[in-house]
Amino acid sequence: GGNDTTRNSITGGVLALNQNPAEYDKLRRDPALIPNMVSEIIRWQTPVSSMSRRVREDTQLRGKHIRKGDKVVMWYVSGNRDDEVIADPMSFKVDRENARHHLSFGFGIHRC
Repeated sequence: GGNDTTRNSITGGVLALNQNPAEYDKLRRDPALIPNMVSEIIRWQTPVSSMSRRVREDTQLRGKHIRKGDKVVMWYVSGNRDDEVIADPMSFKVDRENARHHLSFGFGIHRC
């Protein structure tokens, strides 16, 4: 697992910094942003694509009925671009507030 996620994060981060030179300049001016930038890269690149599960009991999600046994999929990139939770989610920002609040490695007891 660590091989793919590390490789994807590094290459995605290099690409993001090259595509966002103003963010790269911020980083050069303030290397203390590096830990936050790592979290932002992981949010931005989302090194794990998806996770699927079977529904254990009938439920509703945002008005949609989901039956026991149905398969549901969480697309991490979608969660990491949720504008109800993340301000300006389509922008890469090395100094993003709460950058570590991404879903890239799961959440709660399932956090990797």
